[in-house]
Amino acid sequence: MKLCMGCMKQMDDNLNTCPHCGFNETNLRQESYYLDPGTVVGGKYIVGRVLSYSGYTVSYLGMDAEYNRKVVVKEYLPSDFSTRSDGEKTITIYSGDAQDQFEQGLTNYLNEANKIQSLGEPEGIARVYDCIAENDTGYVITEYLEGKTLKELLDAGKRYSAEEAKAFISQILSGLSKVHPMDIIHCDIAPETIMVTDTGEIKLLDFGATRYVTTANSKSLAIILKQGYAPEEQYRSRGQRGPWTDVYALGAVMYRMVTGLVPQESVERALVDEVKDPSKFGISIPSGIENAMMNAMNVFQEERTQSAETFLRELNAPDTKRIRVKKKKNDTGRFPIWAKALVAVLLCAVMAGGVVVWQRMSRMNRNELGNEQSLSLEDYTGKTVAETKELLEKAGYQLTLQVESEYNPDTSLAGKVFDQNPKASANLEIAAIEGWTLDAEGKPSGVFTLYVYSDSEITYRELKDLNAYSLSRKLGWDISDTDKFKAEEGKRNYFDITELELKDGALSMDTIKNGDGGSVIAIDEITGVTYCAGDIFYMSPLGSFVGQNIETAQYDVYKINKEGEKPEPTGSQAALKNQVSLYDDSYFSFDLEKGTIFEQTASTGATIDTSQGLQEPIFHVTGEQISVKGMTGEQAQKLLGEKGFDVTNVQPDKTGGDLTQKLVSVQAYRESVKTEPLQAFQKEEGLIFVIKTEKPAPKTEKKQTQNAGSGTKKNQETVDVTPSAPTPSQPAPQTPSGPPASDVKIE
Repeated sequence: MKLCMGCMKQMDDNLNTCPHCGFNETNLRQESYYLDPGTVVGGKYIVGRVLSYSGYTVSYLGMDAEYNRKVVVKEYLPSDFSTRSDGEKTITIYSGDAQDQFEQGLTNYLNEANKIQSLGEPEGIARVYDCIAENDTGYVITEYLEGKTLKELLDAGKRYSAEEAKAFISQILSGLSKVHPMDIIHCDIAPETIMVTDTGEIKLLDFGATRYVTTANSKSLAIILKQGYAPEEQYRSRGQRGPWTDVYALGAVMYRMVTGLVPQESVERALVDEVKDPSKFGISIPSGIENAMMNAMNVFQEERTQSAETFLRELNAPDTKRIRVKKKKNDTGRFPIWAKALVAVLLCAVMAGGVVVWQRMSRMNRNELGNEQSLSLEDYTGKTVAETKELLEKAGYQLTLQVESEYNPDTSLAGKVFDQNPKASANLEIAAIEGWTLDAEGKPSGVFTLYVYSDSEITYRELKDLNAYSLSRKLGWDISDTDKFKAEEGKRNYFDITELELKDGALSMDTIKNGDGGSVIAIDEITGVTYCAGDIFYMSPLGSFVGQNIETAQYDVYKINKEGEKPEPTGSQAALKNQVSLYDDSYFSFDLEKGTIFEQTASTGATIDTSQGLQEPIFHVTGEQISVKGMTGEQAQKLLGEKGFDVTNVQPDKTGGDLTQKLVSVQAYRESVKTEPLQAFQKEEGLIFVIKTEKPAPKTEKKQTQNAGSGTKKNQETVDVTPSAPTPSQPAPQTPSGPPASDVKIE
């Protein structure tokens, strides 16, 4: 057995392609100045593939042979001052000033890592395991984290409530409060350097990964900045950096989490500040949280929150006051001297052929748009493309329609819109949509994408994600029809499609995957499918996968050497998520995270062998978690409607308040089974949603009572409300279960 340099898992010695991650060691191409995969540093850290290179440090996937754990190996290799010859371990340092700057940077790099290592496991910051001086350079060994970056989550449409964002950012601030007193500043905080792990931890990555590298004798200026998150002092060679630098970046990250918008770049804000408070977008946010966030984002250092500790304290204080910035005389109508100098430096760098990593995002000039910066966009679900186009033209919108189709055998849905981008909104922020603009009358122009059902064509985009089983289910074929389904040996997973058989020939799956995703094939042209009999899912006896996540669940891989023989283990594992014929992820849930396996239809102890034929899914998985946290009953009802559920089946629980009150819970029931709420549910008829909300505040009334001693009258308050908790002499009230539907009796 040997280690895969792509994922650090065990694989057979005779394999070139990893069965776990698909990494092919024979096709590896990397820059000559990287360490060769398999190199050992520090006597125990095995270096694998390159994860990233910032121009300052190289990050490799690694394996700690002593503790048998994945790690990240970060090598100090600034391109301005050093390089490495192909196949060598020791690096070459340029002579003269470059050597002095290299050595100064290396000392700072290792010292900083040593300080972070001394903290052990600081909250909100990736752990440092080790620091090594070797090969004439330095290596920092940090923990390897499984999960997604905040950028990936935000780009996928994730939005955070103010309270969620506060809790999220507070974890990082807690860690920075321990790091900043050590004179360590991150200087590169942005959504892409923050990881949300599969276990729900929040970690700030890449201390020392990118830096403003210069000394008094330096003739080189490198600016490596994140648009919208870097404060103005990072754009200036003499700008003073400190804890306030990271504070600004975290404030900008929080702003993006709450509003969905990347803040205007700080150098633009220094001239004309157009960043709006989230509350002005109609976002619900406590004033204390908003003030703390906006204080952290003040453009100039002296007017900004000065430390992580202060930012953390203000976030959690209910009465935080806003630091109002006084306009300076040269804020309008003049171009600050430092900004002129910055433009000059950047221009010189471009003329000299230097690389400057600073690209201004294309933005609309809001000053030319007047006050109209948002509009109301309707929901066109259920309409045809022609109907949608007509409605847009009536509204005066100059939008270019882009239509993407998806096959659905239901002829009644053919040609109907089932989704759109941008989504329907009563307050659609134009500046957040790439390529959209408003004219002088406030009418938008840009590309508007409609997703439409077709009952006669299927696109390459859909086909490339299907296997033989899922294709048969989509097309409504009989999966036992051996004339349509033909197996062949191959190196792919079992049931992976290798060819589509058409009336006039065959089309390889490689052609489909590498072709234009929008290309279509007529359904009546498809006559059969050839699939691969490669790796199989085999388990005897079957264990329980309930409670695991489909993204992380794994199984032992088996192979079949001869027809009719019992499958044999290969000694490796594969991801269950790749066996798409075995699970159905069309379920929604309020409580279960996306990807959770909540039901297993095959009993534990059974034998499951996918080489014996196509099977129905045996795992039911949450495909989407519907988050209703912090909503009112009405908002939850609206959200269910937006998800495609019948809102006429949404009912208030009679034990709570009305739908205008804050939400307590939402539960789904099948009309035919009224006793137990569903953990997860599909889009089907007969679903009832019961919304329980908080009770309205009790009313008080005053009545006069006579004082028995004096005969005088005085006011006495009485409260008409049932006790929320029983007294010791009272039995606890029984909580009703099940939905209070019209045909459901609640005792």
